[in-house]
Amino acid sequence: MDQFIVIGLVAGLITTLGYVPQVIKGYRSGSMEDVSILMPLVLILGMSLWLVYGIILRDIPIMLWNAVSVILNSGMVILKIRYERRKGKAVPPAIL
Repeated sequence: MDQFIVIGLVAGLITTLGYVPQVIKGYRSGSMEDVSILMPLVLILGMSLWLVYGIILRDIPIMLWNAVSVILNSGMVILKIRYERRKGKAVPPAIL
């Protein structure tokens, strides 16, 4: 395996892991009140474009970690909407 691919895989793993604590915390606490719905939506858009870029280049680290990040951010959006509906709040409650 090329050393640049290894660097890309490790860098992607580290940055993608940054979303995991937020998803876990939201799932366990049953609240995503402090999360703006706009943040994960914007990230999903940007990461989806990075994913397309990675597919065009056939760059495994870009494809892999952006796909995982899209899934994690989608999870945050789903949790945010689910928990806001439970509380009877409008979805999205506030963009910012």
